Amino acid sequence: MSLKYKWLIGLVSFALVTLIAVLIIDLNVEERDAILIQGDASNGAHLLQTAGCFACHTNVEEGGDAFAGGPPLESPFGTFYAPNITSSSVHGIGSWDIVTFERAVRQGVSPHNKSYYPAFPYMSYRSLTDQDVADLFVALKAIEPVELTYRAHDVGFPFNIRLGLKPWRWMFSTVRPINIDQSTAEGRGRYLVDAVAHCGECHTPRNSIGAPIPPYLGGADLNGGWVPAIVGDALLQMDWTEDDLIYFLDDGMLPDGDYVGGSMVEVIDHGTSAMSVEDRTAIAKYLFSLVKR
Repeated sequence: MSLKYKWLIGLVSFALVTLIAVLIIDLNVEERDAILIQGDASNGAHLLQTAGCFACHTNVEEGGDAFAGGPPLESPFGTFYAPNITSSSVHGIGSWDIVTFERAVRQGVSPHNKSYYPAFPYMSYRSLTDQDVADLFVALKAIEPVELTYRAHDVGFPFNIRLGLKPWRWMFSTVRPINIDQSTAEGRGRYLVDAVAHCGECHTPRNSIGAPIPPYLGGADLNGGWVPAIVGDALLQMDWTEDDLIYFLDDGMLPDGDYVGGSMVEVIDHGTSAMSVEDRTAIAKYLFSLVKR
C-alpha cells in the first residue's frame, strides 16, 4: 500500500473517531436546583460593571445601546461579538428563567443546549455565588429591552462547528464551582480576581487551541501583545506596591506616572474603577500573596 493511501486511511480514521467522540461526549452540564434566593437589583447593577458585562456587551465606540451587543473581540480563532442581553424576549434574555440564566453564566450552555465559545468566561463565572447570580439576573431583567439582533461571530472553519466544543470542554474545561471563602480580605480578593473580574482569562497563558495552561496569572500572549504576569513576585520585580495596584485599578495610572493603554483601559473604565476601595485593596492583597509557580 502506498504512503498516500496510508495517510488517507489515517485521516479518515481520525475523522471518524472525532465524529464519534463529538456525538457521544456530554457537555458536562450539571442539573442543579433552581436558585431560590431573592435577587438584589442594586448589587446586580454594580456587578454588571465590575464583572465586565457592560464592557463586553455594549459597543460604546459605535454608540450602541447598553447591553445590546458588544464590540469585536479578536482572537486567533476569529472575531467574537457578545450578544444582546437586554430584557428583550426576542433578541435578549427576557424569556429566560433563573435556571436558564445559571446554565448560561456558570456552565456556558445556551437555552438550546449548545455550548458557548470560551470567549465567554464561564470557566471563571462558574464560581460566582448563587446570590451574585440572582442579583445579576434581576438587574438584567430590569434593563429596557432593545429589539436588536446582534452580529454573528465571524469564525472560520473548523472553529465555526460548535460540536467541536464538546471534546474541547471534555478535555480542558470544568463547570464545577469553586466555593471561595470571602471572610478575609485575601479571600474576597481571590473571589474578585478569579470569579467576578475573571483576570485569568487574559493574564493566564493558553495553549494552541485556547485552553488555559500554567502558570496561573503568569502572563500571556494576547493577539500578538504581551499581557504581564500579575502574581506578587512579578509585580515586585516591576517595582509595584499594593498601593500602586489599588490606585491603578481606580484610574489606570502606572507607578511611573504614565497611564495604561490597550484593552486594560476598558477593563478599568468600565469595570474595576466601579469597585469600592475595599474591594480594590482586597484584590491587591490577594495578588501580592501569590508567587509564580
